[in-house]
Order: sequence, then C-alpha cells, then structure tokens
Amino acid sequence: MMKRPAMTKKLFLRASSAARAFVKDTSGNMVMFMGLAIVPMVFAVGFGIDYSRAMRLDTKLNAAADAAALAGVSAIMMQKSDSEALAAARVMFNKQVDGLPGLVYDASSSSNPTITINSTTGVNTSRTVTVAYNAASSNVFSGILGQDTLPIQGSATGFATRAPHINFYLMLDTSPSMLLPSTSAGLNRIRALTTSSDHLTSGCAFACHVQLPHGDNIYIRAPVPAGSPAGTKGKDIFLYGGTVYQVETVTNGYIYYRNESNVLTKGPLETAGNYADSLWAAKNYGMFTGEAPLELRVDAEQTAAEDLIPFAQQTALDNKVTYRLQMFGFGYNNPTALTASMDSVATMSSASVPDLMSQQAYWNKNNCITATNCINDQATEFVKMFNTMNSTIPTPGTGATAADPQAVMFIITDGVSDESLSGTRNNRELRAAHQTLCTNIKNRGIRIAILYTEYLPESLTGDSWSQTALYPYLSNIEPALKQCASAKADGTPLYYKVTSDESIPVALSALFSLTVSSAHLTR
Repeated sequence: MMKRPAMTKKLFLRASSAARAFVKDTSGNMVMFMGLAIVPMVFAVGFGIDYSRAMRLDTKLNAAADAAALAGVSAIMMQKSDSEALAAARVMFNKQVDGLPGLVYDASSSSNPTITINSTTGVNTSRTVTVAYNAASSNVFSGILGQDTLPIQGSATGFATRAPHINFYLMLDTSPSMLLPSTSAGLNRIRALTTSSDHLTSGCAFACHVQLPHGDNIYIRAPVPAGSPAGTKGKDIFLYGGTVYQVETVTNGYIYYRNESNVLTKGPLETAGNYADSLWAAKNYGMFTGEAPLELRVDAEQTAAEDLIPFAQQTALDNKVTYRLQMFGFGYNNPTALTASMDSVATMSSASVPDLMSQQAYWNKNNCITATNCINDQATEFVKMFNTMNSTIPTPGTGATAADPQAVMFIITDGVSDESLSGTRNNRELRAAHQTLCTNIKNRGIRIAILYTEYLPESLTGDSWSQTALYPYLSNIEPALKQCASAKADGTPLYYKVTSDESIPVALSALFSLTVSSAHLTR
C-alpha cells in the first residue's frame, strides 16, 4: 500500500498557536494587527506550496516503484536469477527518479529502495518483487515551517508465474473411430450414402474402413443415372490400379465393369482390387453430390496439430522460452513415433506433421486387421500407450532452463479403450487399471493434458454391437478422462472437450494456452 507524505504534528501545533495568539492579542495599533496577520498567512501558503511539491514527487516515485517491480518480473527477467532481477529493479527505480527537482534521495544506498524477492520453484515457478522506498521533498519555506523536508514513503509489488521451458509429447489418436465424420451433418451424410434396403438399413458411420466391405454388408454405389426406372440401384464401385469402375456383374470370381467408353470389360479377380468403403466415399463425396469431401475426425486432428506449431512458436517467443515437441500416434499395438525426435518448435513448421491418414490401419474385415490376425476389433490400446510413454519420457525438470525442461503429455482421444484388461475385453471408458497408469505418470512430475473429442451417441447409430457394448457407458467417458488429467493450480483438470460441429484445432490451442502465464501488477 502506498503511503502519503506525512506533515508532522509539530507543524500543525505551530500554526494553531500562532492563530490563537493573534485572536487574543487586542492591544496595540493597526500596524501591529496587520503584522501579526501576515505570520499565519505566510505559514499556510508556504506549507501548501511545499506539500504540493511533495505530492507531485510522491506520484512520480510511486510510478518509479511500479516500473521497478515490473522490471523484476518481465518475461526476460523471469528466465534469470533473483539477484539479477533485484539489480534490474534497482537500476530501473534509480533511473526513473534521477534528477527529479526537490527530491532528497541517496541513489548510492544499497538499502534504499528496499527490494525483496520471493520465488517458488517447480511446476508453478513464480516470483514476487516488492520495491519500498523512503525519500523526502525539500521545503522551499523551511525557515518558516521549521523543517527542511517532508517525508515520502511508498511501495509496489510485481508478481509473475514464470513460463517454463517445456517438452511436449503430442499423442494423436489414430484408432479407427477417428475416421468418423467430424460434424453431425457429415455423420448423417455418410450413413445415408451407405444405406441400402437389403443390407445396412441404418447405414454405416462407425468401423467401416475395411478391405472387404461387402463381407460386412457395406456397399458404396454410384449415383443412379437420371431417367432410370424407379427402384434402380447404383452400380457397386470397385477400385483397381488407381481407377474407379462401376461393376455390372460378378461371375466365377471375375468382375465385369464398364470403362470410360462404356465398353463392358472382363476385369481381374475380385481379390486383385477392393470394393469402395465408407472412407473412400467420404473422401470422394463430390462424386455423389458435387459437394466437398466430408471432413473426418482424423482430418480435424491433422489440422489441429498443424495449427499448433505456429501457435506454440509465437507463445514461446512471447514468453522467451524454448518449447520442444514430438508426435506419437496410438491405436492398435504400441504407440508409433510420428516424428523422429524431440525438436524445438522454432525449427518446425506445419509440414512437420506427418500424414495421419496414412497411420490408419486398413482392416481386412470386421474383427480381423489382416486375413490371419483377428483381434476382435481391439484397436485402442491405452495400457500400451501409457506404459510406453512412461518409459519413453525422461524425468522432467523444473523448466527453469531449456536444458531442464518440464514435460507435458497431450492426448487427443475419444476416450474409449478397446483392449484386453486381465484377459477380458474392455471397450468402455478408462478403468481403474488405466487410472493407476495415469497416476504413475503424474507422480513422476509429468503433466497430462487431455483433449476429448466427444463420443456422440449418433455415431453408433446402426451398429447393434455398439448399442449394447458401448452406448450405455458413454456418460462415463468424460469423468474418467478428467480423473486421468493433471490438475491446474485451482484444482480443475488440464482438460478440454470438443464435440461435433466444434473446432478441434481451436480446442487444442485453447488447451495449450493453459500452460501460458503472464505478469501482472499487484498492490
């Protein structure tokens, strides 16, 4: 709290005594009367002038204390030692007050201003700088007031949480569920496109990226030509050698299709190519409606990772710190390092993000990732991901220097585990076994930040197995993810949820921003 200049009681008493004496003394002539009247008038005028001078100096000194306190907690100074911050604050104060007219202040004193610094270390590294000064304003009317100076005192406090140097481990979910459309409209469109009266009456939006889609009753058909009789179905779409064919018939294992010249041709064996699946349909949606391709969650995830690079670069620049980043994909089996090493974001660009679509497993058919490797569709293995990353991430530091960084594991996920736990398939939210692994990671000082791409009930429409095995437990996903995430200083989790029709890139930047701190002035 700032203290205002103090006028001593002695000055007040002197003025009061002179006034009382003037009133009581009725002897003498008019000349004596006027002479006595001048004394308190001169005193009052002199005191008013000197007090105003002191107040002006008080304002300037408090502004100097503000500047000095902030100098000690600036973004640059927060990366330096407390002794350097103290010296910077002192230099700033003395520079601001140097040459102020009427100021009585010893700039050579090492104890004035008094500067105290309190710092904390660890995850919440912070510094508080308090600048307190004692000075005086010289009195022009010191002879009349009986005092050479008026005292001036004040203080200011600056506080900042140091933006730490951080290594970020970005875990990108590349499981099959990330091939769901990212919007509600997209979900409806892909279901409509995969609906047929004799097969999937509700269409297929979930787990529909397979090499043998007809074996799973997934049929992608070309648009029906204009003028066709009612009830006419479009031709099945077959992909071979980079060419799209419309199938006329299949006989003895051979496909008969029409080429661009509408000539009926006997094609290769059916196993030489593949029928189109829902992923192909989403990426080639314009063939059916003339509209743009449907955005899938993996596309939004790709954009989010690409947009994060310049955002992290600017944040690191603003905070005068080094952020480093390495990307991993997780889903089936152990996580995969998508970038070879932990690199400074300053040297990266959006092009540093690999093609996440290429990380998608192209399943042979339902339940089987290959013709001989049937794993019952268990393709989101959190246990392997947590264990692998716990052994991969070195013990983090305080973040005070680039050589001693903190560690944050960002996880982008829909939150559903699909793996074997103690010999039993788990296709629900994170369970107790997962939470133990989360706790083990957090206990090492590694923070976990989670972006939840919400698992919506409508994404399961038409899939009878999911309606029974997963649908009743969707409400458990979010609380489990929050429990796994690290807590911020206020106790809330490092967690952000984004649902369909919301922006995954914006959400990831918002989650990243939770690591950013800024200086502010306190009184």
